[in-house]
Parts: sequence; C-alpha cells; structure tokens
Amino acid sequence: MPISPIWSLLGAANGVYAVLNGQLVRGLDNLGKKSRPKPGSPRPKVSVLIAARNEELRIRKCLECLAAQDYPRELTQILVVDDRSTDKTSSILDEYAARIPGFRYLSLSETAAGFSPKKYALSQGLRLATGEIIITTDADCIMAPEWISSLVSEFGPETGLVSGLTTYYDAGQGIWNGVQALEFFSYAVVAAALIGLNFPVNGNANNLAYRREVFDQVSGFASHGGIVSGDDDFLIQAIHKQGRWAIRYAVTPESQVRTEPPDDLRQFWEQRKRWASKCGLYQPKQVAFLALIFAYYLSIPLCLLAGLYSRPCLYVGLAGFAVKTVSDGMVMRRAAKLFGKQSLMRAFLPAALLHIPLIIAAVAAGSFGEFTWKGETHRRKVKVPQIKSAAAR
Repeated sequence: MPISPIWSLLGAANGVYAVLNGQLVRGLDNLGKKSRPKPGSPRPKVSVLIAARNEELRIRKCLECLAAQDYPRELTQILVVDDRSTDKTSSILDEYAARIPGFRYLSLSETAAGFSPKKYALSQGLRLATGEIIITTDADCIMAPEWISSLVSEFGPETGLVSGLTTYYDAGQGIWNGVQALEFFSYAVVAAALIGLNFPVNGNANNLAYRREVFDQVSGFASHGGIVSGDDDFLIQAIHKQGRWAIRYAVTPESQVRTEPPDDLRQFWEQRKRWASKCGLYQPKQVAFLALIFAYYLSIPLCLLAGLYSRPCLYVGLAGFAVKTVSDGMVMRRAAKLFGKQSLMRAFLPAALLHIPLIIAAVAAGSFGEFTWKGETHRRKVKVPQIKSAAAR
C-alpha cells in the first residue's frame, strides 16, 4: 500500500483530533463563564442516596461528612441502601440511624435476577426518597460541609441535572499514584467539557444531583436497568435527549467530592474494564463519536508497529502520538487551572504513555469479557427482571 494515502489519512485525523481538543477547551471555558442561577425560594428538600456493599471500613467518614452539611437539616434526607453486605455495614447504619435526624436505611437480602445490583439498590432507595432533588454519592466519598448547598445552588428553574467533580483523596507519593490520579481526573475533564459544549456523554454517580421529576420523566433506569454499569451516563444522556432540561457542571471547590483510589493494580484494571463496558451501549451519536476516537487511538500503535518495517509509518505514528500528547496537555492544563488541580499535571507525561494502551485494552476487555465488582463477576449486560420490594428500617 502506498505511503502517501496513510500520510494523508493520519494527517487529517491528527488535525481533527487537535480541533476536537480545542473544542474541549472551549467547553471548559464555557463552564468557567457560566454564573450560578439566582437562589430559589423556598429551598428544595434534598435526598442524598447511597448504595453501599461491604463498606464497614469507609462509610463512617462519608456519613460524618453528610452529618456536618450546612444545608438545613429539616430539608435533608439521607438514604443508604445496604446492598447485601456481609460485613458490619448494617450495624454501622443502625448506629447512625439513631444519631442523625433524617437518616434512613434499608437492607436488601437479594438482587432481582439479571438486574444491575447498584441500579436495583438505587431504585429501592428512590422508593423512600422524599426530596425534590436527589443527590447520589458513594460510601467511600468525603465532601465539604457546603457540598449539598453548592450543588443545589446550581439548579435554576430550567436545570434538570448537575454533575460535579470527583478526585482521589490524595495523589500520594510515587509515579503510579500520580498517574492514576491524573488518569481518573481526565474522565471528569472530558465529561465537564462535553457538558460545556452541550453534548453530554458521561458523568460520575458519586457526585450527581437531579430533579426527581426529571428522573421519572425519562423512566429512570427502565431503559438500561440490565446494563451493569452506567447509572450516571445513561441518565445524563436520556435527559439531554429529552431536550426539556438543562444539564450543568459545578466547578466550585465546595461542590467537589473525593474518593478512594483502587487498592491495587488488579482493582484498577477491573474498574477500568467496568467503566469501558458500557460505552458501546450508548446512544448512536455518542457511540459514533467514541468509535472515531478509539479508531484514532488504535491507529497510533499500529503505525508504530508498522514502523519496524517502514520508516515512514514510524514517522506517522510518532506524529500522531505527538499531536495527541500536545493537544491533550492543552486540555488538561486548562482543566487543572479551572478546578485547582495543577499539582496533578506533574504526572502528565507518564500518564500520556499509559493512556492509549489502557483505553484500547479496557474497551476490548470490558466489551467482550468479564469484570469483577464488589466481589461479583459480571459481563456488561444482563436481562432486566421485575423489581422486587424491600423492607425499610
């Protein structure tokens, strides 16, 4: 095959990718320029919803943070769904139910066969939720006392959903800790930028707020209850597709959440497979967008491998990697400044080396293989059964 068509194709791909990254920068700039809506009156009632499974080592920190929130206690309901825990999670929840006004939990003894465990747990918790605004987080998360107030302040009359930033507790010491912290941050950066461009694709369920009426309007988890992951992404996409409500991304420090990094490399890999498993099940326009990005990523190592036999192919691969690295760096620097995370950029170069092989491997493994989550083995999609009821405590 002649080399000139390869040069032309990859050259065009490089140009398109650089332009797309320029658009992500524009999306981030849009977020920085947006002002908060005027405070509503009266303040809405809020339900904070957590699905927890075997979280005895982590959940106390989260509940203490929620107990310290400055949002009016009489307007705050805290709901925890104990999803078949086999440790002391239930005992801890008993303790906090007696201590925190507005705290309630329920325990599940089973998940409906074939239903995503987390989505099933959340659906049961939502049956008890009384808030106009539902805020979801995870049991290993911690947040500032102003967290609820900050998210609620993003809701104007037209706002249906607000997504917020989640980062790891601490980047820690060493190259690997910095790399995984920056890599995790990059998912939020893309989510934020796309929301700034009014093309929402993904979010993070451990820092998400939405109107209950909007959730009901798009039929909640009904269309994707059998997809193991994606309680956040599919909801965001459904609300956007409906076209009746605005989606915002909170950029204030008070709106941020911190979560624990994976315990080890194996847990990191299983988590990334799970996240990647849902991408092929997005709406067609999102799938097409991500497929083009994936094809571009795949072309770079293929050209580098071909470079073992053809020097021009090596140059094409190196040029692609350079364009990707420089334009990605432009986006990440802008995001780090917007969110006050400049220290994460110290790990940018090693993270850039990891990014392409990680994405390619995770998408392939998550789409066609199995992954473990909370001690259970899953594939990306299961059949959706009828939802069973659970007794509340």
